[in-house]
Amino acid sequence: MPFKNKDMLLGVGMGLIASLIWGSWPVLSKFGQIQNVTSLELTILRFGVSGIILLPVLFYHSVSLRILCTKGVALAIGAGAPYILLAMKGITLSSSAHFGIVAPSCMLVFSTLGSMYLLSEKLSKQRILGVLIIVLGILFVGLSSFHRMSVDVFIGDLMFVGCGALWASFTLLSKYWQLKAWVATAMVSVVSGIVCLPLYLLHQDTTFMSLPITTVLMHGTFQGVFAAIIALYSYSKSVTLLGAAKGAVFAALVPPFALCLGVWILNETVTWVEVIGITCVVVGMLFALGLVSFSQKKECVSN
Repeated sequence: MPFKNKDMLLGVGMGLIASLIWGSWPVLSKFGQIQNVTSLELTILRFGVSGIILLPVLFYHSVSLRILCTKGVALAIGAGAPYILLAMKGITLSSSAHFGIVAPSCMLVFSTLGSMYLLSEKLSKQRILGVLIIVLGILFVGLSSFHRMSVDVFIGDLMFVGCGALWASFTLLSKYWQLKAWVATAMVSVVSGIVCLPLYLLHQDTTFMSLPITTVLMHGTFQGVFAAIIALYSYSKSVTLLGAAKGAVFAALVPPFALCLGVWILNETVTWVEVIGITCVVVGMLFALGLVSFSQKKECVSN
């Protein structure tokens, strides 16, 4: 029993670390933009650092150049440089809080829909209900944009929808190809790092030239080590210790973490419409992930 309690505490702690890092990513990325760190610079820092660190993973698992240029490129489009650049642009137009709500929610919705057609998965009633509640929450967040009559915020939110679609493609293809989490992540980081190299060479006269070394080190460490590597390891460890169903609950903590950190660090304002929206999103995620089930008693009786 003591060992089980220890594993449970470690699993919960790892899950909280992962969701906190994922929730803080949009906030610290926008904070970097406030410090005059460009989207390109943040992207180069993320994949330059993580690509170098994770390159040995590809050698260890004997990933061929053909797989890297096919599956690796496809995965990198979903979770690599295009995803990060689109997210950065959306954050400049909207807010980190909106990213934390819209992007993970749309990712879960698109992943659910894609799993039906690509993976031939059957959806339970509570999962369908969860997706509908998530969509309702996203609509509430959208209503906040219309209420303030801000075209930029609305466009930024649409970019976050695109981010959700891109990340869903990464999730679905990883499952479809049955790739290990570390291998898929390493391919994304290495391919994106290779893409960032010519971008850096084209802009090397202006890139990082006006930034203090402390700023570069801070964002390089967070983007390339914490966001790209430690968050994935923590989440994978949590799933190993707690199981997939219990570990998945930490995905539902990303929106509230992003919202709270945006208010605390960036002094972003939150409307009651956004509070309703994020509440719907969290409840919907709990249903969609199968952590809340209204047919549990029936299933127990049939067993």
